[in-house]
Amino acid sequence: MTVTPDVVYGHKYGMALTFDVFAPANANGAAVLHMVSGGWRSQWRPHARSQRRYQALLDAGLTVLAVRHGSSPKFTIPEIVPDVRRAVRYVKLNARQLGVDPNRLGVWGGSAGGHLALMLSGASDNGDPSSEDPVLRMGNRVAAVVADYPPVDLRRMARASTPRPGATGAFRR
Repeated sequence: MTVTPDVVYGHKYGMALTFDVFAPANANGAAVLHMVSGGWRSQWRPHARSQRRYQALLDAGLTVLAVRHGSSPKFTIPEIVPDVRRAVRYVKLNARQLGVDPNRLGVWGGSAGGHLALMLSGASDNGDPSSEDPVLRMGNRVAAVVADYPPVDLRRMARASTPRPGATGAFRR
């Protein structure tokens, strides 16, 4: 297995949006974009720790991309969703260089990452052919979604007088 760290898929307010690529020796072209997010916070993890988490997927020949997005409390959920949509678009645009099939992409996440995975499944599009940005010309539809324990009804969190720990700043009134 090889790890390609910190692939930059975009920029946001001077900050690089990145993902790490975990490519197995027996890569079959299918890939999973893991939404690294808890409480809509996206943190870097040591590669050895991430590899243990992804080992079953890697053993099956799937390439795993650990996607990090702009994080709460700096960014709200509506500001985070475009980050993960851009990650999918970037992967599709650069599929050959990444060694993946753009038609065999799945997304996976737990908790807030599961919410972001669901957002990709339910709010995808074919891209904007008139965009000057080649990444935005790409569609962001995926072939599969796994959402482990995602929050799906965020209205109660949005109405709370004190947002729950980990979601501070996730919503603006």
